[in-house]
Amino acid sequence: MYTALAYKEWLKLRRVFWVPLIVVLGALASIFISFRHVNEIIGPTMLWIDVAVADKIFYNDLRYVPVFAAMWFALFQFIPECSGKRLRLLFHLPVPRRRALYFMVGIGLACTGVVCVIGAIGLALIVGHYMPFQAVRCVVFTCAPWFMAGFPAYLGTVLVIMDPAWPHKFMHGFVSILFVQELISSASQGAFEYSLIYYALACLLWILPIEVSAYRFKQGVSW
Repeated sequence: MYTALAYKEWLKLRRVFWVPLIVVLGALASIFISFRHVNEIIGPTMLWIDVAVADKIFYNDLRYVPVFAAMWFALFQFIPECSGKRLRLLFHLPVPRRRALYFMVGIGLACTGVVCVIGAIGLALIVGHYMPFQAVRCVVFTCAPWFMAGFPAYLGTVLVIMDPAWPHKFMHGFVSILFVQELISSASQGAFEYSLIYYALACLLWILPIEVSAYRFKQGVSW
């Protein structure tokens, strides 16, 4: 049954999965050009001063990519399920409702994770090509909240789509936007280095209302 569920998700994502991958590769290409321009045109000394002293972030092109990828996958996974109330069929399958629901969510989060991993590895390779390990470490800690933002962005989008009541949709969307904005708004490098674990734990809170909204969708409540 889980193979059938995985195939269903594949059918929904097979033609759109490549869009976030193209976006992240485009962002990495732009970042590589920026580093190369500063390094070869202005000079490696100025590149080091800009990064280590002036605290410039040359990789802003990657800032919104995880959030975009998360929302993209959630939209194409759950809008077809919730339109026409097809999601109710999920609750009549010969598998526990909770497992089937989290299986779908897990596939969407895994797709988002693939985009984030490609972005993180690509950025580390670009920065490592021009700068020492310490700079790579700083870049990873700077981008970690951006990648982490994909988690609440995905689950928040799922909640907005799945919950049948507009007040709840608004509440889920509003809280998710506030939290995601906090994660991606850092203007200095390594701003979240010492608080990253607390934000990671806070992201887990978005898992809790998923099953509640699914139950409300099954019952068809309107409040």
